[in-house]
Order: sequence, then structure tokens, then C-alpha cells
Amino acid sequence: MVKLFLLFLLCATVWADIGNIVALKGDASLKRSEQLLKAKSGMEILSGDEIITQAKARVQVLLMDDTVLTIGPDSSFEFEAFSFDGSSKSKVFMKANRGFFRSVTGKIGKVAPERFKVHTASATIGIRGTDFSGNIAGNREIIKCYSGGISVEYKGILHDVAAGMMIELTPSHIEVKEMDTFKEQRTENENTMNDIVEAQQNKVEIPMEDIANITQESEAPATPDGINKLIY
Repeated sequence: MVKLFLLFLLCATVWADIGNIVALKGDASLKRSEQLLKAKSGMEILSGDEIITQAKARVQVLLMDDTVLTIGPDSSFEFEAFSFDGSSKSKVFMKANRGFFRSVTGKIGKVAPERFKVHTASATIGIRGTDFSGNIAGNREIIKCYSGGISVEYKGILHDVAAGMMIELTPSHIEVKEMDTFKEQRTENENTMNDIVEAQQNKVEIPMEDIANITQESEAPATPDGINKLIY
């Protein structure tokens, strides 16, 4: 009987919702095990779920610890593992397979920052109370930090990226450099992000243009190196 009860608790934990889709624009899907579901605003997110967006689509997810994840067009983003009890044992592990994402860390970033990780095809991102984004296109990755700080592990070497800086990764090139027009864009986006989180906590509908202002990628043709320039 005890074994059955423990098994029930384990299953309940694995399949418990870890957040919700709070805003959606365009066509997106949610892959859950072998199922491919149409993404809808208000849909629960479970550990193991993968969000897949189509062209011009954007999805915003609010996790239980108030972490805000924004997923851009033509992207794939997985929620590998999540647990939050307010202690240092809390954790969130996610994976960006392709495309654009932006994360504003919530409570886990404060109580267990070393257990907040985002994996990409070639790197692992750790945080220190952070607002950051990533753009993964083929074998090139651009990761930007807007506030706080991040550490990017690439080929066994740890690279610190401070607020206002970005790191570009390719198989033959690693470069950490300052972001363009950082101060003006960061202030505007932080204000919008704060409004979005507050609106969700107060159950207020979010204007879709707020999401577009933060996450929209350029509609211009791809640059010669194959990556669209991001607009924040």
C-alpha cells in the first residue's frame, strides 16, 4: 500500500503543471510525449513539454515561480525538469533546440540560481538573477544578457557574460562583446516585462503588442551569415 502511495505521489509530481501559456500569437504546437497538441492561451505546461512555433508566431509562458519565458518564431523550446518549493532544492532545466527565446528568471533564480539551467545545442547557460535571450540557428548561437549576469559553458570552458554583453558561438569562433544600444532597449523592455508579470498575477489580459515589442524578430531577409537580426 505504501509503495502504491509513493508511486502515486511520483506520478503526480511528474505530471503536475509547472506553468501556463499566458499569451499566444500565430500558430504553435505543444509536443507532449507522442502527442502534438495545438497550443492555446491558458494551456497548462508540464515537465517534458516542448513548444514548437511556426513562422511569425510567439508564445509566452509563465512558470509557477514567476519565471517568464518568451519563445519566438520558428523555434523549439523544451521544459525538461521543474520543481519549486521555495527552497534551495528548487530547480528548472530547459532546452532551446532552435530559434529565439528570452527568459526573465523568477523565484528559483533567487533561491537556487545554480539550479536554473538552459541548454542549447552546444552550450549550457547558468544565471545570477537574470534577463537573457538566445538565438540558435544552425551551428551559430548568440546569447545576450540584459540584466544580472550569466555564465555560458562551451566546450568545457566557462565564459562570464555581464549585463549589456553578448556571446557569439560557432565551431571556430567565440566572441564576447557589448550589445548595441543596450541601455535604451533594456529600460523599455524591463518596464514591459514587469507590466506583463503584474498583469498575469492580477489576471489582467495582456495586449499582444507588448509581447511583440519584446520578442519580435526582424521581418527583414536573413543577414548574409544566415541569422535574422533581433529587435528587442
